[in-house]
This record gives sequence, C-alpha cells and structure tokens, in this order.
Amino acid sequence: MSNDPIKLTIGLGFAGVLTLMGLISFISLSQMNKITEQMSVLLDETNAKILSANTMRDRIRLRGITLNKMYLTDDFIERDEYRLELTAHAIRYNDARDVLYSFTMNAREAKLLNQLRIQARSAKILNDEAADSMLSDLSNEKIEYDLQLANRSRHDMLDSLDELVSLQEKISRTTIDETKNYQKAISDIILYLSLAAFFIAIYIAQLVIRETTKKNSEIRFQATHDELTKLANRKEFNHRLSEAHATAIDNNEKHALCFLDLDKFKSVNDSCGHKAGDELLIQITGIIKHHIRSHDTLARIGGDEFGLLLEGCSLDNAIEIAEGIVSLVKNYEFNWQHKTFHVGVSIGLVMVTHETRSIEKALSYADMACYAAKDLGRNQVHIHGLEDDRVKKMHKELSWVADINSSSSNDRFTLYLQSINSLQSSSTTRMYEVLLRLNDDEGTPVSPGSYIPAAERFSLMKDVDYWVIEKTFEQLSRLYREIPDCDICLFINISANSLTNTQFTDFVIQQYKRYNIAHDSVCLEISEMKAIKNINQTSDVINTLRKYNIRFALDDFGTGIASFSYLKNLPVDYLKIDGSIIKNISQNTADKAMVAAINQIGMVMNIEIIAKHVENVFTCNQLKEIGIDYVQGFYVDKPKLIYDRIDEMKKSDAQYSHKVIR
Repeated sequence: MSNDPIKLTIGLGFAGVLTLMGLISFISLSQMNKITEQMSVLLDETNAKILSANTMRDRIRLRGITLNKMYLTDDFIERDEYRLELTAHAIRYNDARDVLYSFTMNAREAKLLNQLRIQARSAKILNDEAADSMLSDLSNEKIEYDLQLANRSRHDMLDSLDELVSLQEKISRTTIDETKNYQKAISDIILYLSLAAFFIAIYIAQLVIRETTKKNSEIRFQATHDELTKLANRKEFNHRLSEAHATAIDNNEKHALCFLDLDKFKSVNDSCGHKAGDELLIQITGIIKHHIRSHDTLARIGGDEFGLLLEGCSLDNAIEIAEGIVSLVKNYEFNWQHKTFHVGVSIGLVMVTHETRSIEKALSYADMACYAAKDLGRNQVHIHGLEDDRVKKMHKELSWVADINSSSSNDRFTLYLQSINSLQSSSTTRMYEVLLRLNDDEGTPVSPGSYIPAAERFSLMKDVDYWVIEKTFEQLSRLYREIPDCDICLFINISANSLTNTQFTDFVIQQYKRYNIAHDSVCLEISEMKAIKNINQTSDVINTLRKYNIRFALDDFGTGIASFSYLKNLPVDYLKIDGSIIKNISQNTADKAMVAAINQIGMVMNIEIIAKHVENVFTCNQLKEIGIDYVQGFYVDKPKLIYDRIDEMKKSDAQYSHKVIR
C-alpha cells in the first residue's frame, strides 16, 4: 500500500467510483438491453405490418389502374394481357395479406382484418366481372357500371387499410409511452447512483486539478511550439504577429518583422544526415535566442526558415539586432563527427506599422526581402522599403510573371527555339529546346535567372509552364498543317511548381488532344535538382505521361551529389549535362572524366546524352570523341523566334521537295 495519502485517497475514491459505475453500468445495460429488445421487436413487427398493409394498398390501387387501362384500350389482345396483370396483382395482395395474418393481433386489429377479408372477396368478384365485361361484347353502359362497382369496393378496402395502419401507429405510440415510463424509473435509480459517484469524483478532482493544469500547459506548449527547437511554430508566430499588428494600428506602435533563412544548411544534411542538421538547428537557435530581447519572438516556420518578431522596436535597433545575428551565425563553427561546418543566415526585414495593410503582406515583404538578401550574396540583412529599387524591380518582374494569362502577355513573353544537333549520326529528326524570354517595359529581355527562382518560390511558375506548353503546341499544330510528315522534337522546361501540381498531367494530355500532335514530338525537361527534391512527384508525372509515349529529359545533370543513384527511379530518355561541366572540359581533366562517366552510364541505361553550353569547336570535337550523342550551345546554333524558325523549316522543306521533283 502506498504511503502517499493523496495517492491512497485517490485510489480508494476511484475504487468507490468504479464500484458505483459498475453497478450503474450493470443496471443500465441489463435494463436498457431489455427495453431495446422490446422496442426492437415492436418496431420490427409494426414496420412489417405497416409494410404489408401498404403493399396491399398499392396492389388495390394498381388493380384499379389496370382496370382503367383495360377500359381505355380497344385492343382485345391488350385487354387480355391486362386481365393477366389483374391476377398478378391479386396474388401479390394475397401474399401481403398472409404476412399480415402471421402476426399476433388484438381484437380491434382482428375485426378490421375480418372486415377486409369480406371486402376483398366482394371486390375480387366485382373486379373480375368488370374485366370479363370488357373482354365480352357487352355495352359500354354495362362495362362502366361494373367499373363503378369495382371502384367503390376498392375505395372501401382502402379506407379499411388506412384505418388499420392508423391503428398500428396508435398501438406503437402507446407501447413507446409505456416503455418511456419504465425507462424513466430506471433512469431515476441510475441518477441517484450517479450523484453518489459524482460527489466522490468531485473530491478526487480537487486533488488532481493541479496535475491536469500542468498537463494542459504542456499540451498547449506542444500545439504552439516546434518539437525540435522548442521555438514558437508558424501558427503561434502568426497569432503573435496579428496581435502586434493590432497594437500598431490602435496605438501607433512600431514593430520589426524578420524572415531568416539559413545558408549552406543543406550541405550539413547531405553530408552528415538529418540528425546533424537537427543538432545544428538547436545550437543556432540557442545562439539567436541569447542575442535577442526576452519579449521578442523567435519562431521556426519551416525546415531552415525562421521568423523573428521584435515588438516595440525601431528600425535602427532592428537593424542592429539583425546584423548581430548575421555576425554570430556566420562566425559560429559547428562540429559533427570530426567535421567542421560554417553556415550563414540571410535576413529580410520589414517594419510593421499602422500603415501595414495585413500580416500576410508583411510576411510576403519579409520573405521577398530575405530572398533579395540571398540574391545579393547571402550573409546579410536586406530591408524592405518603398525606396528599395531592387525589391521594386523584383515585384515588377513577379507581376509580369503573374500576368502570364493576360492579354498583354503576348507582348511581354516570347518563345525561341535553339537547335540540338546530333554528333554521332545523321538523324533526320529536328530537335530544339523551347526558350522563354521575358521583356521589360522597354522591350529589353530579362534574364530568366532573375525572375524564375522567385516565381517558383511564390508558386507562379505553374501558369508560366501552362502558357509555354499551350503556345508551343499551337505552333506545332501550325507546323504539322504545313508539313504533315515533319519529324521534330521540341524540349520544353517544366518547373517544380508543375511537378507538385496534381492537374499537370491531365493538362498536358488535354493539350495533345486539343492540338492533335504526335506525342513523341515533345520532350518535357526537368532540372535534376528539382527532380531529386520532388522525387516521388517527378516519378509519378513521368510514369503517367510515358504511357502516352511522351519523352522526358533530365536537365542540369551532374550537379547533384548522387546523380547516378536517382536514374533508376526516373525513367528518362535524355540526360542534359550541366553547362558548368561542359565549358571547362578542354582545361579540366576532372570535368572531362565526369562527362565520359555520364556518357557511359547513359549507354548502359539506354539514355541519350546532350551536352549544353557548347561554345567552341574544341569543346565540340572533344565531346564527339567521348561519344556524346547531341550538343547544344551558341557554337551550334543561336536561339531564334519560334515563328521565324518554323518559317525556316517550311522554306527548307519546300526547297527539298522542289529538288526531288526536278
């Protein structure tokens, strides 16, 4: 026996409660089961009686309808068929009546049934007479008279059946009322026993309330904090940010919102595993927490992304705190299993004032500023502001991307084709990569690298992909109309946004059907890093579309740590070697060896290899010696507008046809 009096009291109290609850349960179950069985039998019997009565009623009505149909037709063969139908209704009526007779009846029910039996005999005779009259040569007056008699007898039977159904419902209600009274008596007994258990439980509750409060606090903490770092989670951070925004509006207070993104964090995960990454996050957050004020909120809102809310903080103080965090993280040395790592942090900062429209806008601006900090070279603080030309430029570029489906997109976006040439064979297939160009307000091309990463970050690239695919298919359809037997394959880049979009495969298939082009005339191109990051979605997209003979290429191949290991899970047709490897093979033997290794893997796996960024004849010759299948780059061909390229193909085919005819 425990020496703790609280535990002893709780134990005895619970024993008493359990005893009472057991007694309550026994009474409840035994009596309620009895009541339930009685109610179940009653309901089943009543439902069966009512069902039989309704069936009888339906058959009486159907006999009347059949007689009327028989009267309305002049075809004696049809009348004879209706006569058989009358017999069938009578049989169904008798079956339902026999079911009704199988149940126990009280005096009132028995009397009604006996009355129905008499009425049924009379009605059958009258129905048969009316039917026989219509099958004979009797006059219409006689037939109509017989029909009236039959109809009157049916109405009498229907009235009796209605009375029987009403009686059944009345009997059910009476039995239910009696059962309720019995149930109330049982409920009173259970109530007294429950009150006794309740008072004992109240006493026990007073003893355990402190433990309960403690547990509730732990649960609330778990619901509002990150399990690994013990920092506030995204939901709690947004809640605190909303409260701060409210004080900014009501009291004209100023707060600072920071978005932190660790740099080079992925290298720790890739090199040492997630356990090392988790430990790094714990240590880094500990450093940051010691640097900020006690009432500031540091939250983990993503894998290696953090939010920082500096309440009641001026811009100068916020910059000082943010710069301090950058310095601390940059100089921190993380050691794991005899390996040393240095990471960094990029911080986007935005002020939350009475002019801030919403917390969503504030978060978006902070995220945008953080991205700008990374774009500017990482390990720095970038402040969002109206005078910030770089952020304004990024906003404008993203707005152009967001307007991809607008009427002005045809002026803003243009498609180019760049040739992919064969090195090892005289293939007749024309191969081109489709390139998207975005023009600014002055018509100057904007580098894809300046807007595509941001567009993917804000999930805008899906619409861009859809636009490119639709416009490319439209031009292919135009080409096929001009040159029906054209042998061509266009490579179209798709983004990470499309890989994670469940409707992407359906959209591609719809476009093939809409424009009626050959499935193997298009090859969808996926970046290796994006494919690896979304390996399951990428595999699903490829496997789904390959059933339609659609080809796939893995772009920027060779930049990942474990490129070869992923190939067995991604059944692609082409590998496009990253240009950073290709351009140095003349001077760098390691790059040349890597190209040769990729080519060898391609041969083993029956995957054709394409080398990108081929800029001179020396590189082209070395690639040919290695055995690379195709090359692409400014040395081979410069991009041309898709319209001009298609016109060239048409002219070329026309000249070839003219020579053949001559």
